Amino acid sequence: MRHVLAVIAGIALALLCVASLLPLVETDTWWLRYLDFPRMQFAVGLVVLWVLMVALGGIGRGAARWLTVLTIVALAYHGWRLWPYQPLAAKMDPGLVSCIPEERLSVLVANVQRSNRQAEEVIALARAQDPDLFFVLETNEWWDEALAPLDADYAHHEQDIPSDATYYGMHVFSRHPFASTEMKFPFGADTPLFDGTLEHPAGQVRVFGIHPRPPHYFQPSTLRDATMLEAAIGARDGTLPALIAGDFNAAPWERTSRRVLRLGQLIDPRAGRGPMISFDANSWWMKWPLDQILWQQGLAMADFTVLPGIGSDHYPVRADLCFTVNTDQRFVPIHEDDDAEAQATLEKARNMRDAAFDG
Repeated sequence: MRHVLAVIAGIALALLCVASLLPLVETDTWWLRYLDFPRMQFAVGLVVLWVLMVALGGIGRGAARWLTVLTIVALAYHGWRLWPYQPLAAKMDPGLVSCIPEERLSVLVANVQRSNRQAEEVIALARAQDPDLFFVLETNEWWDEALAPLDADYAHHEQDIPSDATYYGMHVFSRHPFASTEMKFPFGADTPLFDGTLEHPAGQVRVFGIHPRPPHYFQPSTLRDATMLEAAIGARDGTLPALIAGDFNAAPWERTSRRVLRLGQLIDPRAGRGPMISFDANSWWMKWPLDQILWQQGLAMADFTVLPGIGSDHYPVRADLCFTVNTDQRFVPIHEDDDAEAQATLEKARNMRDAAFDG
């Protein structure tokens, strides 16, 4: 019986090793890209299954040896991907910058979950946190009406509720005016990309808000990846310091997420601080950071935190930034193939739109 259980543990270990390494494949196939999310869970599972296999007496010397090698390779791959997002890694922004209130920009992101009805929690959050910018995601007509009291607190309000993509409404509340705003739908996507220039008392800042669709059930990651890259390239090519905020539906250790940091020369506050989980608030095992706030030089971090739940499957995240140049910030160097790979993704997204229109 012990040998049978050891064999079962060995088979499960082999399958988990394969699942761990499959994301090495350059593809936007939904189920392969979904394997990028649970890296922490996979790493724990590999260790548990290997220990279990050994404790039960192994499955034969040769097979156990090869499984051990494969497990080490898979763990090394997870470790390489996850390394920047644990406390021993170097911070991209050391934080602890202080500034006078007139030079501070606070940004709050909350995916409220469309089916959630605890609107009073969201309004209380906004009033307690009192951010300069408040991105509310996954809003629909019900949420639009429920959030109406915030119009008394925020002089400026932009929104879009797609008629078909009803899980991807976006509301942007601001204490400061915008010099320009646009809700874009790049590549024919049905999820909005907010692009605005904020008139803060300390200076202008380019603001992008995103909430692309995740890879999910025959839904490839192409449009998600292209939306993220579109915002990063927009930040890179602009003349103002920029920030990108929202529910990226991508973990920060994914290939595209890292490319976004490099192309946009963006700061990720999680680097060197830990994963700081923002999803899923209602699950014991689906735990990874999806809600992000990234920024360029010209802005520096005073604080970044994941806030308590609001009845949603996401926790809100908040960043406090100062209008200042911090020479201690560290940026991820651009790779030689980043531009070419980004353009290939953008072109594929455009072709998807054209094919849909031709049909």
